[in-house]
Amino acid sequence: MQDQEYHVLAALEQRHWWYRSLRRRVVERLQREASRQGHALEVFDAGCGTGGMLAELQAQASIACTAGCDLHPLALTYARERGLQVVESSVNELPVGDALYDAVISLDVLYHRQVDPPQALAGMAAMLRPGGLLLINVAAMPCLERRHDRRVMGGRRYLADGLGRQVRAVGLQPESVSYWNSWLTPLLWLQTRLEALLPEGDDNQNSDVTLPPIWINNLLIGLLQWEERVSSSLPMPWGSSLMLLARRP
Repeated sequence: MQDQEYHVLAALEQRHWWYRSLRRRVVERLQREASRQGHALEVFDAGCGTGGMLAELQAQASIACTAGCDLHPLALTYARERGLQVVESSVNELPVGDALYDAVISLDVLYHRQVDPPQALAGMAAMLRPGGLLLINVAAMPCLERRHDRRVMGGRRYLADGLGRQVRAVGLQPESVSYWNSWLTPLLWLQTRLEALLPEGDDNQNSDVTLPPIWINNLLIGLLQWEERVSSSLPMPWGSSLMLLARRP
């Protein structure tokens, strides 16, 4: 991503409705996984960015230790300023060694243009202990591709079937694949249609990620919490994001 996107991410990810909702989903699923495995988890974040997710996990009793990697020096600088254990590495060449993890997470990384998904997924699978959990979040639905994707070097959006096939190809067993941010998807689709009618802008212009007014921010957080409660019994057929959980046999 461009440098400015990392500055914006570091400044907003603790408060912004979308990042807060993503972290809550990840934490809840890892807490359930810790109960399943019967101990606090050792977790690796492949493509950790500025470290917002790792910092959140460090505060959880269900997480024993965390580590992560990113390729961008600015992301690593922000993460290390938080006191996080991170190394410089591409997800295409993950630091697979003797250390294995109870869970590997990768949030909005696979869809980047510079990522080779089969190679990255194979590396993530190799970092898992037998029985370990892979948790992936990706941008979903190609029809929602918009200018923001280009600004953050997005190269692809996923559908559930395609992501499941890629995960199975590296020997993992998908347990759930679910769309989310579904109720806002019609508005995002409309945005893509409106953008198509406007002249192409400069992809190097200022970031389009901003913090809305507090009341709107809180409203959107509540909306996504309500959506998740509904989707637990009525899965959503679409969404701007896709979360997959898979297990190493």
